[in-house]
Amino acid sequence: MHPLRERACDDLLEHPLLRTPPPEPERPRPPRVRKPREFKLPPKFPLLSEDFYVKWCNHQKELQMTKHKVDDSSPELFPELYLKPRRLNYYARQLEENMIVNKELIKKINLIQRTGGFVDCWLRPKPTDKHNKLLCKQRQRLLDTIQKQNLHIYSRLLVARSEQLLTKELDEAWKDTKHKLILGASLPFILFKTEKLDRGIKDPAFDKPPNVHRTKVSMEIWVRGGSKMGKVVIELFTDIVPKTCHLFLNLVKGDSRGHAYTGTRFFRIVPDLYCRGGDVTKDNGFGFYLPEGDNNLMGAENYQLKHTVPGVLSMVITKDNEVSGQFNIIFKPLPQFDEKHVVFGRIISGPAQTLERISALGLPLGTTSSDCIIRSCGWFTRGGQYREGNANSIKFPPRRKKN
Repeated sequence: MHPLRERACDDLLEHPLLRTPPPEPERPRPPRVRKPREFKLPPKFPLLSEDFYVKWCNHQKELQMTKHKVDDSSPELFPELYLKPRRLNYYARQLEENMIVNKELIKKINLIQRTGGFVDCWLRPKPTDKHNKLLCKQRQRLLDTIQKQNLHIYSRLLVARSEQLLTKELDEAWKDTKHKLILGASLPFILFKTEKLDRGIKDPAFDKPPNVHRTKVSMEIWVRGGSKMGKVVIELFTDIVPKTCHLFLNLVKGDSRGHAYTGTRFFRIVPDLYCRGGDVTKDNGFGFYLPEGDNNLMGAENYQLKHTVPGVLSMVITKDNEVSGQFNIIFKPLPQFDEKHVVFGRIISGPAQTLERISALGLPLGTTSSDCIIRSCGWFTRGGQYREGNANSIKFPPRRKKN
């Protein structure tokens, strides 16, 4: 032990509350008075002679005065006298339990010594040669089974491989990690704001009615070329706006033409208000998605739900009452979005800092300081299994570089 730590322990042990109380003064024991021994003697029958009865009584007295070969009396030990003042009641109880177990063992040993041991071979037939041969065959079969098991284990050990990665694999992983560290160090440093969104607001209109299944979607949001910002789980209001939720879920899964949310970015982020993303055709907010095989443009389904709590998702509706596939995520209640965009889902779980980090990347005019992308997204089936969606394969137009 280090000298400084040892000195600290000594100072703690010298605390007045931990000092041992003074021993109690010894009390003089009263003188021991020996009582005459009382023997249990059988009564005398009239037919017995006097000499035989005297011999019989003397024999009974000798039997009652015999001493045990094994002392089954437990040693006198009072642990509470020296353990309780030191606040070691737990160890005192444990010691008492051990003493009780030892007493039981001593009693059993004494019983075995006095009775000559347990006898369990009475009233059994003597084993014959045929019986012995059968026992030998049984033991041989057991030994053969054990030998086969040992050979199987030995063969598995010969081909077994440690779960620890090899040095070559670790070197390859370190090269990849080193490349990522160098790439991350070359990117601009982003300091997230410390402001927190109000998450204590609840709206009973969003509660799920009984016996209704609502599809759930998972999204991982990253900074392009940087670190992970968080993972959120979204609940879709399929019982209120089924057509809008079906359009959103199709883009989460990805259609046959390569349109999908995975790989797109949030092209508009207004700090502390909302963010907008989901442009699967141009990835800059000027695109418009038209489902395959649907010539009629989809309009606003209904405006039953409002933008009343943070984390609400709403489908963007253009001025011509058309759905473009883009969606909003609000950071605070926005009544100015009511009757303009269709609310179709809400964030029900995920890191509490995800929306705050997304808001921190926004600029006052709605642009972003760094690209915030949807790196992966998927949906959960009715059985609770997670299915990964396809990535967007559309070639987006080049963006103007920052000076």
